[in-house]
Amino acid sequence: MSEPFKTKKYLAIANEPVFVGTGGYRIGRVDNTIVRDPATNLPKIPGSTISGNARYYSWLAYKSEGMNKEMNIACSKGKTTKDENGKDQEACGICQVCLTYGFINSKEAHSGLAYFSDARILFFPVSTMIGTVWLTSDEIVNEFINTGSEPITTGNDKFLYSQSIRNSLPQSNENKKILNFGWIMLEAKDSINSENWKLKKDADTDEIVNLIEILNRIENRICVVSKDVFHHIVNSNLETRTSVSINPITGAAESGALFTYEALPRGTVFIFDVTYENPANYMKDESMEIVIGTVEKGFNLFSSLGIGGMGTRGFGKIEIIDNRLDEKKYWEKLKDFIGKLNNNLNELETKISKLKQEIENEQDKNKKKELTKEKDKLEKEKQAFEQKKSLWMEYVGKVKTQKEVCVNNENDILNIFEEILLLNGEANNEQNQS
Repeated sequence: MSEPFKTKKYLAIANEPVFVGTGGYRIGRVDNTIVRDPATNLPKIPGSTISGNARYYSWLAYKSEGMNKEMNIACSKGKTTKDENGKDQEACGICQVCLTYGFINSKEAHSGLAYFSDARILFFPVSTMIGTVWLTSDEIVNEFINTGSEPITTGNDKFLYSQSIRNSLPQSNENKKILNFGWIMLEAKDSINSENWKLKKDADTDEIVNLIEILNRIENRICVVSKDVFHHIVNSNLETRTSVSINPITGAAESGALFTYEALPRGTVFIFDVTYENPANYMKDESMEIVIGTVEKGFNLFSSLGIGGMGTRGFGKIEIIDNRLDEKKYWEKLKDFIGKLNNNLNELETKISKLKQEIENEQDKNKKKELTKEKDKLEKEKQAFEQKKSLWMEYVGKVKTQKEVCVNNENDILNIFEEILLLNGEANNEQNQS
């Protein structure tokens, strides 16, 4: 039996500053503040923000690949939306975006099958006298990272450092290694072997990304401080900017239009997870890989279209580090799903044909009425399967055409497309024969 759910951990690195605002002005050092975890006072990216962007980007990715049948603008939101003509349009409820993220329309509603956690800071870039180092806390390391040794601890006036920066650390008059983290100077306690660090699994079935790629990106320039000090350093080293509206007539600044805002700086490393529920839990034939593939199609666009606010001002672009579902596996699972659709359609066609014969031979009016109701119900069910199959077949055909013109196309994936299209032909022949 297939597993009921799967959790995948993802790492992301900010290629531009990230601003996810609290939705209003606050009293403090800036006018527009960013979202923080109330327990730790550390900035974060809410799971709802990740989910909302991922949904829209998944929809955008499928539309750009040619999925136009059934799927519409309302599917990108999961609820009734005004179309380009100002008319109400409902989410289709059958495309993979509706399946993955949930939807509500006049006929039914369904919750999403992907559950997003908040993205929390794993490593935070801080400018020091030896250049940029990436800071984390002992609490964060012990929660997320398997260091290969005992849990890490450090005092409030000490820090641990990667072996790669050992020779760069300055010395105090007492010949102690020290380093400034913005406004605070701390004394080095000991070195750590961060090259051997690995992400922890919360369960044996969890899938995790290899930490080595991020460690290489930041050149293993890691320092660890106490959790009591970490949030102070982070909040005092956020990027702050000032903006002002320009009067189009005078070309000068508008009176009273000056405002300031803060953001997580470029180079911040985040960690979050997504739990994918198996569609089989809800008696659906789609595989979990289709749900995972849909979310990760959206993740591909985060590095181009960004997340959070101030996107037109150079904010928000983040790169989600590669932990992606193998593309070949995605298409193989899709082929299996379309095969199940064919089987369902053939079974329904057989039942409908049998009922038609019974209705024709039945003399009792009440019995005939019951049989007709049952036949109508099966015909509606068959129509829904045909609608879903048509959506997928059109999509497969268009993606196949796109991949055929690519210089570096993969023959094994193109072969899967051919097998899917053959399934469609075989199903049509069986229905014609019946």
